Amino acid sequence: MPSRILWVDDEIEYLEPQVLHLTQRGFEVLTARHPAEALDLLKAQNPDLLIVDEHMPGMDGIELVRQVKRLYPYLPVVMVTKDEEERLMELAVGVEIADFLIKPIKPQQLLSTCKRLLEKGPLLQQEAIEAYQRDFRRLSLKIAMGPSQEEWLEVYRDLVRWDMTLEKVDAPELKEILDGQRSEASQLFCRFFVQNYLDWVHSAQRPMLSPDVLPRLFLPHLGGTAEPTVLLLLDGMRYDQWRILAELLASTYVVAEEHLFFSILPTATQYARNSLFSGLFPLEIAQRFPRYWADDDEEGGKNLFEEEFFNDLLHRHKMPLKVGYVKVIRPEEGKELVQNLPHLVRQHEVLLLIFNFLDLMAHTRVQMNILKELAANDTAFRSVTRAWLENSAFLQVLKQLPSYTSRVFLTTDHGFVQVRRPIKVLGDRETTTNLRYKQGRNLNYDRSEKGVFHLRKPEEGRLPRATASSTYLFALEDHFLVYPTNYNEYVRLYRDSYQHGGVSLEEIVVPFVRLEPKR
Repeated sequence: MPSRILWVDDEIEYLEPQVLHLTQRGFEVLTARHPAEALDLLKAQNPDLLIVDEHMPGMDGIELVRQVKRLYPYLPVVMVTKDEEERLMELAVGVEIADFLIKPIKPQQLLSTCKRLLEKGPLLQQEAIEAYQRDFRRLSLKIAMGPSQEEWLEVYRDLVRWDMTLEKVDAPELKEILDGQRSEASQLFCRFFVQNYLDWVHSAQRPMLSPDVLPRLFLPHLGGTAEPTVLLLLDGMRYDQWRILAELLASTYVVAEEHLFFSILPTATQYARNSLFSGLFPLEIAQRFPRYWADDDEEGGKNLFEEEFFNDLLHRHKMPLKVGYVKVIRPEEGKELVQNLPHLVRQHEVLLLIFNFLDLMAHTRVQMNILKELAANDTAFRSVTRAWLENSAFLQVLKQLPSYTSRVFLTTDHGFVQVRRPIKVLGDRETTTNLRYKQGRNLNYDRSEKGVFHLRKPEEGRLPRATASSTYLFALEDHFLVYPTNYNEYVRLYRDSYQHGGVSLEEIVVPFVRLEPKR
């Protein structure tokens, strides 16, 4: 099957000789005169390479590439320009352009560029290495300058993109440099988040937090059609895991929208997911639904009433819709969902599907030595994630849904982070056992320790108190909170494990996605 190239130029008719030259060399070439036409062709034809002219009316080439990269981050792009201005080259690095062609385009240069980019191998490895080296200074400067809340989302996207790119090439020294960038970014992000979070939760002018996500991004799409709307939530899905899933779904869906939002604190399922489905902060949930809210020290499930919370959210927005709700924890429940999916979709206007596997895998890793070895670091954990996704009921459901609806959404409640540095914490026997946050009375730790955010007045973070004197501790970056009893044993057991509940880029910054089936 020939490689497919999409060439976008408002004067494409003058490039017929070059198009013919590529066609004669075995490539399939699609052409578009306008960026909007190109975006439609990208969805419909799934090309292997994009060639874009720098100057076009309505939308220039750089802006088109920015939009394309949000939807197709791994699609190689060649930019056609009239000169080699340094300004353009620097701008292009930020959107990861693979190569440039200078007008007038020489047929042999065009052919050489296309062959190089469409052939896997050492050349692409070298290109990835050189691209990161070019982008290093821009990214370092952005991190050091103190990004805004929106810029932090872009920084995190860039860090994940480079982490996943460099893991495919043999460049350990660059990986070490990137790890240093990630460490610096994590430290500065935690400082930024802690400085602003208590203001955000009380402000209407805040970045998108967990309770804002469904009212802002999901509810506006409900109703108005006979088609059902499906929301899948994969518990504990980090942004890098979403990028893996996006690759696996590339033949089935177009990513129509990809948003990143900030999970609330604690980044634990009972808080973050209940907040997401209810559109409320935990303090308001506890006040509005005292029968449904369970404090940390109470026994029983903490996420048993998500359907009720979501129905209440619909009621508050005056949207009387029939809601279906399925939670998948065990493999047999996934198989049952696959079998029942046609019936469930037909019977409901809104269908919520919850999958718990990724979060369970992160926690189970501590007890299973074989999983510790298989998921020893982020690269290995992504490999395990891909292996699970490829054979999961979750992916089966996603691939079946286009047969029943075109309204498919995907999100998560929180991410998780690999912990390395212990902090000794004192508390009474009622204090929570989570390693990334603690709620309890008389919480004490070394006050010189910089890896902790102490929330002494929970209501300031719109959090409930288990007792009148309860406070919260949140671990920052890659720290984890350990009691003095059997301290060394617990440090040995949990160091390098994956945990959530605290503050880190990986836990806090998570995706919400709208998918459109390919027709």
